[in-house]
Amino acid sequence: MRFLCLPGAYGSSDKFQVQLAPIVKELTEDGTATFHFIHGPCKAVPPEGFEEYFGKPPYFRFIEPDQDIESTQDDDVLARIREFPDCETPEDTMRELMREGIATSHRSTDNALKYLVKIMEERGPFDAIIGYSEGATMASTLLLHEQRRWKKKGIKPMFKYAIFFAGWPPVDPDTHQMILSDESDLTIEIPTCHIIGSLDPYVHGSLALYNVCDPDTAYLFDHAKGHTLPRDRDTVKELGDVVRSAIETYDIRE
Repeated sequence: MRFLCLPGAYGSSDKFQVQLAPIVKELTEDGTATFHFIHGPCKAVPPEGFEEYFGKPPYFRFIEPDQDIESTQDDDVLARIREFPDCETPEDTMRELMREGIATSHRSTDNALKYLVKIMEERGPFDAIIGYSEGATMASTLLLHEQRRWKKKGIKPMFKYAIFFAGWPPVDPDTHQMILSDESDLTIEIPTCHIIGSLDPYVHGSLALYNVCDPDTAYLFDHAKGHTLPRDRDTVKELGDVVRSAIETYDIRE
């Protein structure tokens, strides 16, 4: 199985390889998978106070505000992570997060989709996709784009499986409206694995993403920590077994 790997906001392909190294080792040593790492096309600057958390530059992201947020007074949605809401349901939490005052990101969302499709065409084929945090949101949006393109143009989707580490729900590939399960019938149709941390302050985003995937083939895996990728040996081995089982169950081959 060949994975395309998308890091979180303010990450890079090199940093994501380090973050994902234990899982890569687990799945490459027995020939289960190979991995191709990329990062977002937008250069970025972390929110004030988060520079140490994201490590040394360079920083990248897939989605950025359309306008200069200092002149419009609108918020970059990632700046709101300091005070992430905690409502009764995951969908209510995401609605509160995206309340009035969020800067639009139409241009960069369109550009990110084109950027990813070009990578698929030039560096593919890929069997599966991995996304972490913002990368999970972008990966899930790309999957909806593939589904819509299949129905409209008859272009067969490339990805057969997805792994999401944390992340928020996808946006509609055309309107860029966030997809929430209690507002939309759109569903990610391929099998998915959702690695969440029950101590993650943004866990409602992960659950809202889980809720827009096919409930018959969406697998929820809790590593019981925060907004991080699992690295301890037992958890990584268990996750590797989940992936190997999915390959057999859904007959996913290169």
